[in-house]
Amino acid sequence: VVRAPRWALAHKFPAEQAETTLDAIDIQVGRTGALTPVARLVPVTVGGVVVSNATLHNEDEIQRKDIRIGDRVIIQRAGDVIPQVVRVLTDARAKGSAAYIFPDTCPECGAPAIRPEGEAIRRCTNALDCPAQKLEWLKHFVSRDAFDIEGLGARQIDQFVQLGWVQRPADIFRLAERRA
Repeated sequence: VVRAPRWALAHKFPAEQAETTLDAIDIQVGRTGALTPVARLVPVTVGGVVVSNATLHNEDEIQRKDIRIGDRVIIQRAGDVIPQVVRVLTDARAKGSAAYIFPDTCPECGAPAIRPEGEAIRRCTNALDCPAQKLEWLKHFVSRDAFDIEGLGARQIDQFVQLGWVQRPADIFRLAERRA
C-alpha cells in the first residue's frame, strides 16, 4: 500500500504470439555444467523483434509439451523479453516424427551427463576439463558479479580463449598489451 495507491490498476496486454517451425534443438552447457536445450526456429517477427531462438528450459518441459524437431510451434516473448515455445501444433506434425531424446552425455566433452533425483537439470560431470564450462566460468570470473574487470567482457574472453592466451583465471592477470 505504501508504494502504490489502492485505487490504481495496471492493465497488462496479452503477449503477442507467432507461428513458426522448429528446425533443431541444440544443447548449451553453462558454467555449472547444466545442459540447457535451445530451440532453433525459422526466424519470425514477434512484438517487433525477429526471433530465431527460444528457451526450452529443461528435459521435462520438452516431454511435457511433446516438442519434436520439425514441429510447427506457437512462440511468444515471456514478459515481452524472453522467447519461449507456448505450444506445439500437433495436427500439423509430420507423420513418423520421433520424440526428442535428451542426450545423456555432454555435447562439448562427451562426459556422462547425470540428472540427480528430484532435480530438473541434467549436468555434465566433467567440471574440470569441459571446455564449455571453462569458457563460461571465465566469462563469469570477469563479469560484473565477480571481479568486474573494466573493459574485459564475454567477447574478449571468447577471443582470448580461441587464441590460446587464456585458459584459467590466473592467465587473465598475465596478459600483456599487444600491438599490431
